[in-house]
Amino acid sequence: MRRWFAGFLAFVGITAGCFSSCGMSSFTDEEIRTAAAELIEASIPINEIYFGKGLPAVAEDSDQAEAFSSEIRTDATLLSYLPVAEEAGYASIDDIKAATEEVYSQSYCTYLYEMAFFGISTDDAEASHARYQETESGILAVCKDLSVLDTRTYDTEENNIKVQKKSGNTAVVEVQSYIEGEADVKVSVQMLYEDGAWRLDSPTY
Repeated sequence: MRRWFAGFLAFVGITAGCFSSCGMSSFTDEEIRTAAAELIEASIPINEIYFGKGLPAVAEDSDQAEAFSSEIRTDATLLSYLPVAEEAGYASIDDIKAATEEVYSQSYCTYLYEMAFFGISTDDAEASHARYQETESGILAVCKDLSVLDTRTYDTEENNIKVQKKSGNTAVVEVQSYIEGEADVKVSVQMLYEDGAWRLDSPTY
């Protein structure tokens, strides 16, 4: 009985040690802060695409707008859209997705894509139109009537980013946010290490 009990205690110790190590992070606070600073800074123009003013459109009286109007004449769903201007640097939905995936995790990207490219409708909120559409000929278009959030910026000096929590391949950092240059709330941002790189796993807008 004593031998069995001693073996049981050893098993419990090994199991507890395993769970403890599984919960630990192999990343230093410095590594996490560095990644957070880069990603949060990179998230600002991405947020502008999804939640801010959006990608710039061509003028409504331009040749591009006229050609677009001719193409979508029979497509009522695109009447409130205009082609994205060439200087925006994005020519397709795939271009937007590629930039987004450099910043946000796969799971959060799924939410952004649903909202931006399909629109979201719930029982508790008004239906929202897709921000971006692509025509059959491959023209990227942006909705003219966008619901716009204030642009939020951050203090991304590494020494000012606080690592609140880290475990395994996840971390949470706290960073001071600003709206129009005025200090606003401190934001807790979730991070996820996936496919060999850190990504943001929660919104920063």
